[in-house]
Amino acid sequence: MKTTTKRNLRALIAATAMLATEFASAADKAIPGSSYETYTARPWTSSSEARYEAMDALQLTRIMGNGINLGNTMEATGSWMGYNQSDASDYETAWGQPKTTKAMFQAMKKAGFDSVRIPVAWTNTMDWSNGDFQINKNYLERVAQVVTWALESDLFVMINDHWDYQWWGLFSHDEALAFQVYEAIWTQVGSYFKDYSYKLIFEGGNEELGHRFNDTVDANIDSRLKTVTYSTPGTLSESECYMLLTKVTQKFVDIIRAQGGNNTRRFLLIPGYDTDIEKTCDTRYAMPNDPQNAVQKLLISVHYYSPALYCLVSNPRNSWGYKTSWGTASDVSEQNALFRKMKKFTDAGYGVIIGEYAVCLKMTKGYNTKKSSDDVYARKAGDTKWLTNVLDNCDTYNYCPFLWDCNTYFSKSGTLGFTGDFADIAGVYKNRSYASEAE
Repeated sequence: MKTTTKRNLRALIAATAMLATEFASAADKAIPGSSYETYTARPWTSSSEARYEAMDALQLTRIMGNGINLGNTMEATGSWMGYNQSDASDYETAWGQPKTTKAMFQAMKKAGFDSVRIPVAWTNTMDWSNGDFQINKNYLERVAQVVTWALESDLFVMINDHWDYQWWGLFSHDEALAFQVYEAIWTQVGSYFKDYSYKLIFEGGNEELGHRFNDTVDANIDSRLKTVTYSTPGTLSESECYMLLTKVTQKFVDIIRAQGGNNTRRFLLIPGYDTDIEKTCDTRYAMPNDPQNAVQKLLISVHYYSPALYCLVSNPRNSWGYKTSWGTASDVSEQNALFRKMKKFTDAGYGVIIGEYAVCLKMTKGYNTKKSSDDVYARKAGDTKWLTNVLDNCDTYNYCPFLWDCNTYFSKSGTLGFTGDFADIAGVYKNRSYASEAE
């Protein structure tokens, strides 16, 4: 998810030394026909790799427990910063989040989470306006450091390409260029992490794969886009978007599987159409083929922010509606019915990931001004019941849910964890931790 409401390496010698020893270049020449190099990190692996390699997707989601997003952090973007910055942390903190530390992941584990999703914007360091699709090695290393900290904290980890200046709109305007960008990203990212633990999962995109193929494109990322062609929406029909999505996700699987190493058997997360449950359950949606593994290593991702007026609208004076509470019998029935729909994928052998879910806070003061400093927020009535019922459904159907959080429910500053006004939520997750069940 990417909205304005969701915005807002320490330079230690030890960290520098760690980076120098943990990561190593594996290639010195550009890939034929491309303008970028690939690197391979010195991998992090566990003592249970054979176990994870032998698992299928349904077994995996059962032990992934509950997850949380490292939101608005590694996927933060900003054309005002420029591109190809040498310091990856320029982006990491651009949307108001603190610099990521290993202690954050340790706190997540302690709170009852067994998995973390780390959204990433890879084009931040591409100078693609000059035809350069190279991801800055410093940026790769910083993401790898964060991933390694999470793995060392005994978490499953997912990384993706997330919103990322909404370059995905290129697919409806210049499909060939869009596939060049997509292939460049996953050739580099996949190669870099190909020998990492099977506990690292690649996600082929985010919410943008679907009708947002028709989005306009930010001309700041490529001077070639400063034409009327790219500043107007695309014209692909919905059925054409479904077909294009299948083509994109198949390309994702093909790129990763061809890289060898652990990528031959790595679990891959395939985005649903708009990551919307109803649209993903449409008969026009098709999962990609994975001949080497059949369905055993494929998962599917959808997001859940429903009802939208409850989950996404903070301002009670919003012109198109507002829902202040949740928890009636009708509310629960509606949620249960929607989650039941995804059973068609688990019945077929695919793992189901609820990649994002959350309830926004309600604005209690400041909605008469345009100054964000005047805003005051509080929790909405019924949020704990909403969260609990989401988790109940995931337990029932063996889905793995990832809470969307940006230093709101789960504090990443000061005292880490569910604190203050959110302290009561701690029990919701701690009591459902796979780790605690396995003890």
